Amino acid sequence: MGTRVNLMHETPAPAEGRRRRTDEGPGGAARQARTDDALDLMAILRMLWRRRAIILGTIVVFMVLATLMLVQVSPRYTATALLTLEARQESVIDIEAVMSGLSPDASVINTELDVLQSGRLLGKLVDARNLTDDPEFNSALRPPNPIVQYLDPRTYIPPEWLTALGLSPEAGPVLSEAEQRARQRNRVIDAVGAALSVSNPDRSYTIRVSFETGSPDKSAALANTLADLYLTDQLEAKFEAIERATRWLGTRIGDLRQRVREAEVAVQRFREENQIIQASERVTVSEQQLAELNSQLITAQNDLTAAEARYAQVRDLADRGAISALGAVLDSALVQRLREQEAQIQQRRAEISNRYGERHPEVSKVNAELQDIRGKIAVEVNRIVAGMGNEVQVARGRVKALETRLDALKATSSNVEAARVELRELEREAESSRVLLENFLSRSKETASQEGLQQADARIISEAKPPAAPSYPKKKLVLAVVLVLASAVGVGLAILLEALDRGYRSLDHVQRDTGVTGLGMVPRLPRGKLRGKAPFDYVVRSPTSAYAEALRSAFNTLTYGRTPPPRTVLVTSSLPGEGKTTLGLCLARLLARAGDRRVLFIEADLRRGRVWPTLSGRAKAKRDEDRAPTLDAYLSGAEARWQACVITDEVSNLDLILGSGQGRDVQTLLRSDRMAHLVEAAREQYNLVLIDSPPVLAVSDAIVLSRLADTTVLVVQWAAMARDGVKSAVAMLDKADVEIGGAVMTQVDLRKHSRYGYGDYASYYGQYGHYYAN
Repeated sequence: MGTRVNLMHETPAPAEGRRRRTDEGPGGAARQARTDDALDLMAILRMLWRRRAIILGTIVVFMVLATLMLVQVSPRYTATALLTLEARQESVIDIEAVMSGLSPDASVINTELDVLQSGRLLGKLVDARNLTDDPEFNSALRPPNPIVQYLDPRTYIPPEWLTALGLSPEAGPVLSEAEQRARQRNRVIDAVGAALSVSNPDRSYTIRVSFETGSPDKSAALANTLADLYLTDQLEAKFEAIERATRWLGTRIGDLRQRVREAEVAVQRFREENQIIQASERVTVSEQQLAELNSQLITAQNDLTAAEARYAQVRDLADRGAISALGAVLDSALVQRLREQEAQIQQRRAEISNRYGERHPEVSKVNAELQDIRGKIAVEVNRIVAGMGNEVQVARGRVKALETRLDALKATSSNVEAARVELRELEREAESSRVLLENFLSRSKETASQEGLQQADARIISEAKPPAAPSYPKKKLVLAVVLVLASAVGVGLAILLEALDRGYRSLDHVQRDTGVTGLGMVPRLPRGKLRGKAPFDYVVRSPTSAYAEALRSAFNTLTYGRTPPPRTVLVTSSLPGEGKTTLGLCLARLLARAGDRRVLFIEADLRRGRVWPTLSGRAKAKRDEDRAPTLDAYLSGAEARWQACVITDEVSNLDLILGSGQGRDVQTLLRSDRMAHLVEAAREQYNLVLIDSPPVLAVSDAIVLSRLADTTVLVVQWAAMARDGVKSAVAMLDKADVEIGGAVMTQVDLRKHSRYGYGDYASYYGQYGHYYAN
């Protein structure tokens, strides 16, 4: 054994390597599974299950507080009236309204929302419902809250101190009664505005008007009243607009009438001053005379031309002697009668000449008649020609007279036209004033006709009804939120407590934090089972109990699968009180009682020997003395043979070497060759040597003794030992290159452990108790 220890010192393996080999041992697969389960959801659920009491307690406390709060809070009721803006306007008469309807776009809807919440409209509501006398809105009418007064520190401070500290309200200016009422009304309006909620759903012309008060009937009444006031306000605005328009139109019409009158008088006066007489609607007398005279002149000129043409023709015919062929001559009735007489006389002359001859007196008589007729014809023709000459002179004189008159009339007309330019300007001004007057008269009539046709730009589509249930507090919602929050707080507390829990409650925790294999969990023995006996007595008396089976399971996990199995096992712990000595002694008695192996228990804790006081009266030494020599006696050389220090437990046939508990220079003794010789010799004579060593963090004896053992078992007390202590102990053993065979958890409260829901085999001890004889 000494040689083996020296070899270990010559080729020390790193701590990680020793631990890795440990992982490759019997518990390697379990530790690998533990790594894979580090983020397993089941681990979280088990943690929550372990802390379910704090979670449920937190939920119960929060729910009770929330219920008490809901009972104390005064309920509030919300009633809603629905309005809609009219996108379609009815037109009874086809005239333009004085105030057109609303265009229901987003900006107009937002404006109407502001109108509904305006102080002017809310003031009308306050006056209509007499809300200044309502204590809910008028805080001056509410009695003071005694709790608030009790909690207000100013109640207990003298007034002069408050004044000195500047905490007393300063006296303001003295207000008249009307000013006080006005301020009170403004405060009530603000309170009503706080209870009002106005909204417009997206893509809708609907407006929701909601009131939240302590009474369902009041909420509905306020919402409906405000909706009615809003519609009435719209109509009043239109009527006021019509009234203003009518007044303005009346004033303008009066002014325009005066202007028209003055303009028409000016036109008439100008006509008279400039002698502009209107013959018709569009023509003046001078224009008409000028046109008629011009027409006469043209006619006269045409007549003159015709007369001159006829006279020229007569003169031409006269020069050729063919005057009788003149059409005027031919057309004369006198000439025609004279021609007929001439023809008759010529016929009679011809008859007389044929009958009597040319020389007959009758022929001369007839010739004298013929000459007389022809003289008359010539006189008539000359008269006609002279008449035609006179016609030319008359026509020429008429033309000249007309031209003279026309020139005079043109001069007069030119002056009139110059005056007519100014006259037309006066007429246009008068006409524009007249048209404007007519338009205003027509608009005034239209405006007057609209008074009875006005309608609001919105309408109520749903009146507010008294709500059956309060809107505040929403008990179900509050309780649901509180339940969620309480659950979150409970889970947070559970996580916090789990993080603050410095003790190990499962071998998985030990494996996760230290990498040491978990060998087993030994249950705590209640006093009812011990019946005044020690645990090592109970394990002998009840070898098939759960306690005994836990010890066997831990030992089997340590030894099975290891070749060769360890024959010297060091049992230690981080700190005193974790049950390492009890565990080692119980395991040793249990294995020795089985009879299939020889077991030696060495109490190597030379500083605090406690096994002998416990075993006194139960174990009997082979020698006659009451107590055999102790281990430190052999190590110090006081006893030559280590076999002399062995005592035998007759009940279990266990051999023990005990310490005195009063050793000095303990580490010198433990490092001595006699100690190494003892362990090596015991390995040859016994199948299993269990060495009970002091705690690792208390003294370094365990590290010294670990050099003599095949493996070391670390005892961890369930839920009591701080994790940092266990980690420190493992770190010290790793630095000393100690092979840690595994950890055994002792004093496990099986009932609590099963409730924690770790799911390990210790959780099922209670469920399968019929397998054990406790």
